[in-house]
Amino acid sequence: MKKIILILVCLFTMPVLAEKLDLGNPLVVENFGINIVNEKLDTYDSVALGLWYLKSNYRSKWNRVRNDEFESDDAKTWAFEQLKKKLSKIQSIDKNMEYHLYLNAKFGKYDFKTQSFPVEALSGNSYMSYLGKGEFVDRYYASKLFFENADESVNSIPMKKPDAKKFIKLRRTKYGTIDRKIIAHYVYTITNYTEDKEFTSSGSPMTIKFTAKLKLVEFMDKKRTKVLHKVDFTQLENTIK
Repeated sequence: MKKIILILVCLFTMPVLAEKLDLGNPLVVENFGINIVNEKLDTYDSVALGLWYLKSNYRSKWNRVRNDEFESDDAKTWAFEQLKKKLSKIQSIDKNMEYHLYLNAKFGKYDFKTQSFPVEALSGNSYMSYLGKGEFVDRYYASKLFFENADESVNSIPMKKPDAKKFIKLRRTKYGTIDRKIIAHYVYTITNYTEDKEFTSSGSPMTIKFTAKLKLVEFMDKKRTKVLHKVDFTQLENTIK
């Protein structure tokens, strides 16, 4: 069974060129889809693709020419050229770009043997679900992000017993329960992205399979003002080697 971790934050409205990129933004996911379509543009049926783009983006023009086969044929060709112009201006994918992921997480009861709090966060079989704008990438949560180096052994917050005891006291609510909610902030790069369900010449949107490599994780307080523990995956890999 694969473990699905849901995104904490709501969908952003930030532009693709925002400082911190997050696949939780449909514009970012859509940009990957546009790049895929651009790379294989010559493989599509240009007439069908032109018709889809004409209907989708120039509806009034399509309504004017739809009953005249000569005008509609010219309009399809024109629309396909407009699509080519749009694709020629897209932002290419930077393979070194860092992406950010903020997740709800929880820490468990203190382990006196390891002197740490276990954390429920990403594991080796976890994946994230994302959506696009619906033009090239499906607007449903059908695109998936997998992590090639997720390691649940890092899911803990080391803390000496006296400090841990104080930490728990600060987390005690007026009802006597312990607020164990934290934020797991992951930084990663995307190593590969491919179509899962392919985009078609008739305009049926694609879904994308993303593969990512984690660079670091920060376990933070709910307000994201304090880092409780940080793990550098690069150093972890070097230790394993």
